[in-house]
Amino acid sequence: MILLSISASVSAVAAEPAPGGIGIRLLDIPASTKDDPRARTYIIDRLAPGSEINRRVQVENNTGAAQTIRLYAGAAHIDGGSFIGEDAGAHNDLTTWTVVGRPQIDLPAGGTAEVPVTIKVPSDAPESEQYGAVWAEVRSAADKAGVVQANRVGIRIYLSVGPGNGRPADFSITSLSPSRDQQGNPQLSALVTNTGGRALDVTGDLRLTAGPGGLSAGPFGIQNATTIAPGTSRNVIFTLPQELPNGPWTARITLKSGLLEREASASVTFPDAGPGEAVAPAADGAFPWLVPAIVVAALLAAALLTSFLLRRRRRRLSGPGMAASAAGKRAPGRRSADVTR
Repeated sequence: MILLSISASVSAVAAEPAPGGIGIRLLDIPASTKDDPRARTYIIDRLAPGSEINRRVQVENNTGAAQTIRLYAGAAHIDGGSFIGEDAGAHNDLTTWTVVGRPQIDLPAGGTAEVPVTIKVPSDAPESEQYGAVWAEVRSAADKAGVVQANRVGIRIYLSVGPGNGRPADFSITSLSPSRDQQGNPQLSALVTNTGGRALDVTGDLRLTAGPGGLSAGPFGIQNATTIAPGTSRNVIFTLPQELPNGPWTARITLKSGLLEREASASVTFPDAGPGEAVAPAADGAFPWLVPAIVVAALLAAALLTSFLLRRRRRRLSGPGMAASAAGKRAPGRRSADVTR
């Protein structure tokens, strides 16, 4: 029996040294994604069939004792808004394409080691998005009952396979739903739909303004990122202080995944208990009436200016100076004569 001491949603850990344990972090960042914060922590790429990538990871031993550390690629999947690393020994297409340069390393206390990781996509690979992780694992000796305790940390792999750049990542915020949980804490859920071609790790913050008596509150953050596969929707939930008044409030949320950022706002009122009424937000902080109003205002201003210029021209044409000038002119082709009566 193997008892794995990991959370089901833990998959990309140890961008910093892990105190009292082992750690793993990514050393290489592709130049094309250097500004993407997700690419600094996870292995994220799109590969055409028949191509490969090479990365380096650093493994650290902060346990205070020498350790033998296993390194391997494992399968993963997205479920319930979490990126879930499967049990050791679980495989998918990605694990068969991934080679960890050193399957096992011995590290003294405080020691580190760099390990190459290669992902080579076969020429007949289908177009898809694959999920996995590079794991660093230590195991204890078996106890009297034969139970072995294993602890592992890993780096997520998001690999899109296909020609070209593929569909870009994108998402929309469909609705905002106020509620209160069983402990009475107000919550605001944002329903997020992944409308792009890549998985998302959504984080963000919430600000409340125009509350009772002009109150404002926030920003409130999300404790853990919500992972959303392409073509699916998940609720991103903000939990707020219990003493927060019901409202109404103007709720404004900002959600991010890598370099993507979307905003939405709506008027919400938290119920006394249970779920409240879902509302459709103004996406990206836009107000639906704003653009038409600007167009109408511009047309009205142009009409008023044209009317003013026409009236001004008519006044100039009908003035005394123009009348005298017109009277003094002779009609073409006529001779003038002095008439004496």
